[in-house]
Amino acid sequence: MKLQPLNLRFERPDILRAKYRYGAWYGLSLGLGFAFFTWGVDSYILSAHHGLFPWLKFAIGAAACMVTGAAAGWLAARLNKPLLALPVWLASAFVFSWLSVNLPLTILPKAMSLLEPRLGGLFNYTDYGDLGGRVLLAYAWMGIFVAVAGILQLPMSEPAVFSTSIFGKLAPIFACLVLMALAGYLVDDGVVNKSMREPTVSLDGTIQFIVDHRGREMDPAEARQRHVGAFRAIDASVTPDYRLILSEYDRIFMDVHVLVKFKRDWVDCQVIATQPLQCEIVGAAP
Repeated sequence: MKLQPLNLRFERPDILRAKYRYGAWYGLSLGLGFAFFTWGVDSYILSAHHGLFPWLKFAIGAAACMVTGAAAGWLAARLNKPLLALPVWLASAFVFSWLSVNLPLTILPKAMSLLEPRLGGLFNYTDYGDLGGRVLLAYAWMGIFVAVAGILQLPMSEPAVFSTSIFGKLAPIFACLVLMALAGYLVDDGVVNKSMREPTVSLDGTIQFIVDHRGREMDPAEARQRHVGAFRAIDASVTPDYRLILSEYDRIFMDVHVLVKFKRDWVDCQVIATQPLQCEIVGAAP
């Protein structure tokens, strides 16, 4: 009988545990990276433009993606074969793609309504039957980048587990973050985030212009450019403290409504092609 040599380096339980842990950290970092570049940057921009609960979307998305990524990375390390790990990562890419569409359009409105009950009667998010198509579009981008990151996991993780330098251990994670930066940029720009963010940013510029020129003469040309007339009927409601959230949209995000929570009133503003058109009071703010 021919004896087979034992490969103790890969059979030792402590080595296997180290590989599984590294796989989980690799996946967690991948999920966090995707969440940061998809919702973190978006949340930062909204926070700089008086968004209402601007970091909530990132918090929910990051938690979901980190759990999904960690589970995928751990399972891929357990399988220890790139071809077996690939379906695992493609499944996680679908979860990321589903979240990229459904988080801002279905999950976030419900979460925000729990924190701000008045929003429940003011949100009018319509399902135009295209959520599935948007998810598939996001998946077409995500699948490529996550598949590459998944295929590279095992070859890159193997030396990283045994590396004695910080750079050696972090190099695979940096590589997957670069891939997630590209994926996050495409999803942020091409799915729904940018389309939902731009009207809010535009309206914030108009409100801030009104607040900054309160009691002072406005340049007529600049006032027209910023569509200050949209606030003429509710000028008394405008206060320096306010928060914005998109509350209604058409199929292509061209004609949208943005809610403004001022100190005393809730105001609904119609924004067409990122240009404020008209605003009206829709309720009293607590």
